[in-house]
Parts: sequence; C-alpha cells; structure tokens
Amino acid sequence: MNRLRAKPNSRPGNPLRLQRELDTHQHPLRDARAERVFRQAVAHEMLLARESTRDPQFDPTDARWRLAQETERALQGAVLAYEDRKGLLALAQRLGIRPFDANLIVALVQDRARRGESIESAAPTIALLPKPTLQRSLAWLWVTAISAAIATDAVLIGWLIFR
Repeated sequence: MNRLRAKPNSRPGNPLRLQRELDTHQHPLRDARAERVFRQAVAHEMLLARESTRDPQFDPTDARWRLAQETERALQGAVLAYEDRKGLLALAQRLGIRPFDANLIVALVQDRARRGESIESAAPTIALLPKPTLQRSLAWLWVTAISAAIATDAVLIGWLIFR
C-alpha cells in the first residue's frame, strides 16, 4: 500500500518552514552593516600590525618588551603563578597593552622558557603586535573637568562683580 504523503516541511501552514523562511530573510541590511563594520575592524588591526613591523630595531624601552622581561622574571621555570599573571596583566593595562596582546606576550615568553630559548628569539613575534596606546585615565578626565568648572566659575564671578 503506497500512499502519497506530503513531506512535513512542504505543507503551507507548517511553522518550521515559516520560521526557516523568516530566519533566512530577516534584516539583510543589519547583516550587511555588521559585516562592513567587522571587515573595517579587521583591516584596522592589519594596518596596526603592519605599522608595528616597520621598525627594524625593537626598542628596549617598548612596553611590549618590558612586559616580556617582567614575565621572564616572574616565571618559575616555565610555570607562572596565578598571582604573578594577574600582576603582569595589571602592568600591561597600565602600559596601555590590550588584554589579548598581554596574554599573547605572556604565552610567548612561557613557550620560549619551556623550550629553553631566550626571550630575544620572541622579539620578532612580539614586534608583530600593535604598539600600545596609552589611554587617558578617568582621573585625568575628572581633573580636567573640575579645572574647567573652577575657571568658568571664576570668570562668571568676575563678570558679576566688575560689570
């Protein structure tokens, strides 16, 4: 007995088919914008990496290199204690190094220590990371805002008294 049956997804009122159609056609503009923003971010990262490799000499006062040296000092063999890692990541933040890049530098130094190599062999790889940018801290923002408010108050008081 062969009965012809419609497939479950081919019925017009099937909610699974309707949901699948909605999923494939939902907000195509938002997806295009997100893709464009993502591609711009990737291009920006690639430009930063390219710019950081233009210097043939690796500056010993560079924040990335300083973090690598501090990591080497904190290592106990090839092992890094959790407290030391937290301290190194805090140092990296103060130096303006992104958390991802800081963890990468720590991993590079640990890997070199595990293999018995010096961190000088990691210098070209560390140089590929984007140079850190120091962001102004929130404290400086508050100091600037309060200074501007005091200066504005002084001008207004002077204007009220001497007009």
